[in-house]
Amino acid sequence: MKNNPYTRVFIKFFSVTIGIGLIALAIIFACTVLGFFGGISDLDINSLTMDSSSQVFYIDAEGNQKPLTTLSSEQNRIWVDFKDIPQDLKDAIVSIEDERFYTHKGFDIKRTARAFFEFVKNKITRKPTTFGGSTITQQLVKNITQQRDRTAARKILEISRAVNLEKKVSKDKILELYLNSIYLSQGCSGVQSASHKFFGKPVSELNLAECASIAGITQYPSLYDPLVNPENNKEKQEVVLSKMLELGYINQEEHDEAVAFELSFTEFDPEELTTGVINSYFIDHLIQEIIDGLVEKGYSETLASKMIYSGGLKITATIDPNVQRAIEDVFEDTANFPNATGSNPAQASMAVMDPYTGEIKGLVGGIGKKSGNLVLNRATQTLRQPGSTIKPIAVYAPAFEYGLINPADIYQDKAISYGGWTPRNYDHKYNDDVSVRVALRRSLNTIPVQILNEMGADRSFNFLTQKLGITSLVKNETNSEGKVFSDIGLSQLALGGLTHGVSVIELTAAYAPFVNRGIYTEPHCFTSVVDAEGNEILSADIKSNIAMDDTTAFVTSMLLKEVVTSGTGGGAQLPSGMFTAGKTGTTSDNHDRWFVGYTPHYVAAAWYGYDSPQPIPASGNPCIPVWRSVMSKINAGKKLSVPPAPAGVKYVTYCTKTGNLPGEHCGEEVSSCWFIADNVPKEICTSLHKTEEELKAEEEAKKQEENKPVDEITVPEEGAAAPDNQNPEASDPNQAQAAE
Repeated sequence: MKNNPYTRVFIKFFSVTIGIGLIALAIIFACTVLGFFGGISDLDINSLTMDSSSQVFYIDAEGNQKPLTTLSSEQNRIWVDFKDIPQDLKDAIVSIEDERFYTHKGFDIKRTARAFFEFVKNKITRKPTTFGGSTITQQLVKNITQQRDRTAARKILEISRAVNLEKKVSKDKILELYLNSIYLSQGCSGVQSASHKFFGKPVSELNLAECASIAGITQYPSLYDPLVNPENNKEKQEVVLSKMLELGYINQEEHDEAVAFELSFTEFDPEELTTGVINSYFIDHLIQEIIDGLVEKGYSETLASKMIYSGGLKITATIDPNVQRAIEDVFEDTANFPNATGSNPAQASMAVMDPYTGEIKGLVGGIGKKSGNLVLNRATQTLRQPGSTIKPIAVYAPAFEYGLINPADIYQDKAISYGGWTPRNYDHKYNDDVSVRVALRRSLNTIPVQILNEMGADRSFNFLTQKLGITSLVKNETNSEGKVFSDIGLSQLALGGLTHGVSVIELTAAYAPFVNRGIYTEPHCFTSVVDAEGNEILSADIKSNIAMDDTTAFVTSMLLKEVVTSGTGGGAQLPSGMFTAGKTGTTSDNHDRWFVGYTPHYVAAAWYGYDSPQPIPASGNPCIPVWRSVMSKINAGKKLSVPPAPAGVKYVTYCTKTGNLPGEHCGEEVSSCWFIADNVPKEICTSLHKTEEELKAEEEAKKQEENKPVDEITVPEEGAAAPDNQNPEASDPNQAQAAE
């Protein structure tokens, strides 16, 4: 047997493995005890262990930093302080996760050795290994750093950092941080969230049986999920209770009562929690944006939340309190919205942004008085189909940008079938030959579909997603039934029938380039976050790009102005005479109404509809008076500036019948507007514009007029006004009349 070559190989391999393992253990032991590496300076433990309120500031019109509000621990619905966690839950977690927690220095050499030998055995038998043996302190380090790779190097570093952490932070604080950061299934991070989710009450009210149930989830959340696998959870709960009995945390009577207790699991939405201080929708969004930023830096969501409310942070927000107040004044008054009361009230939202900086100046996510913190914010969290508001950004602007159309180009407004689908106009009528300019002003549907078909849906999709920051579009998405959805299509991009829709805030930002010379800037609600030591831990990652040429932005903007002065957006014009442009939107099923518009100072979008989409019984567009009311207040007293025409545009007169330069027979069939200089009409109109019968009738009338006696000829009085121009495309774009 001794001479068996396989035996010799096995003994040699095993001896080498054991030798390497002993050396590795020695290195680990030395490094962890002496703390040679694995510092914790990047964990920002000070912020996590502080209990200081954070302050939110804003910058006023003079550039001075002013206090806005305070974020305190009482407002944190996720975090729970150590004193409010039941002792039974603390004991249950320690029992099942790390029974020597109160005696070790960050790592448990007994568990580590056992885990190592388990690793060696699994390597020999080629079974997967999980690198078990982590203490609560090690797991906390992993939760904070979000380092999940299963390598020996990462494990050694984790142990060393755990030892260093225990030198600076008390056992109680470590346990508090851990209990607030562990994942407990169903999207629950921390015991407070889990308690509300599974038992419908705060963690402080849990009894022993319920504490053991939650503690049992930790090692395998999906397997021991109380809602998905209640039988498994019950089995694990009894294992936890037995371990607590073994370690002396409970007596036999307490054990037996907890085992016999009938667990009742109740799903609960944590958003229903409220606090004494109710923040604005803007602050809700600010909190979430900062949490997202900290999570990107490696913090868990729960720990990021702890920092925001208790880390003594100084946050500089982009809000303008006057803008926020103006929106709230309008939205809190339900009389400003039809069907806004009752058992199934309508809802609405609005966002206002600085088009030059991308700074969100104010937003509201619902009608009426806000009832709680971190409730549904329809301005940032809800996606709805944009209807015709998508036309300027998905069809007209890119088609101008790529030189495919100009405002005078003529299209036939008629029924055209595309693979069995025939777009129709909102009024179910067709208008024969129509210019691009009139089609946009009147929000016709057939024309943008034709333009998009010529341009290609791929180019439009890329324009929206790569240049205008729309993130909710999908290329190919398969649902649970195997059906594939895509937003690369004519009805989706020309008429707004998107798979998921868009958010109010992203649609607002997508219109900003029309004001800002074609430059898009990602919307954001803070500029910096500074910790209690004065170190900047987050700064707004402001992303800007040239979405379109400034000539495209200007020409589109001039046409969108006509939407307000004489098109579907009538009523949005500000009373001060401020330059106002925008676009209406109504979805084909009448589930949503929109208005997105801007002045030289602000860009804003308003949405109206129902949380569960249904037809809107109200006539007209409720968004227009709401938008106008808010924008009138916040633009009051500001300069009545007009967007300057950039180099590369021309104001050109053209024939409204052909889209060409006027010819000798065009007469009054002319109009003027702005064109991109490289794409003005080049041919001269040669059309007579009249039938042969009409020409003969005019000739006959002219002869009769010439043969009239002089005293029958009507001579206009001096200074009398000329007849009104009945041309639907009036020569002055500021006085253009809608061709209804």
